[in-house]
Amino acid sequence: MSRLLLLGTAMLALAGCATYTSDFDRARAHYEANEYDKALVLLEVLEHDIDSLSEQERAQYAYYRGMSHLRLQQPKDARHWLANAAARETANQGSLLGDSKSRIATELRPLNAPYYGESAAEEDAKSTSCKTDLDCGDGSFCDAGRCASGKSTSVK
Repeated sequence: MSRLLLLGTAMLALAGCATYTSDFDRARAHYEANEYDKALVLLEVLEHDIDSLSEQERAQYAYYRGMSHLRLQQPKDARHWLANAAARETANQGSLLGDSKSRIATELRPLNAPYYGESAAEEDAKSTSCKTDLDCGDGSFCDAGRCASGKSTSVK
């Protein structure tokens, strides 16, 4: 009887892991289909069970969650999850697939700029061409076809 109970418990545990992996696969498919809001909902639900994923899947989870936040213009959350993915990749080399590692470095630079006092965001705004204010980043506006910083200068 105890063997049967042990076998049943093991089967339920394996089925649970398969469910988490399939949820993660569905979230990744939504991301690849540019359905970032759907991907993010699945990833947020899966967060409570992240310990059921392998180390490699956890790094990929953080990457896809960060990139989904980034695509939905949620920079604070994007920064958190992309930094998490970078840390997991550092701890377990090879966890991220393809160009994910280089993409994280590229995307984190402007996200980190306000926190580390770097002027990368201002430099990018100066060099960006635009037609309307919407083409420029936060705190910038379109001035004669170039994004200009939104910092005001005092007039005496």
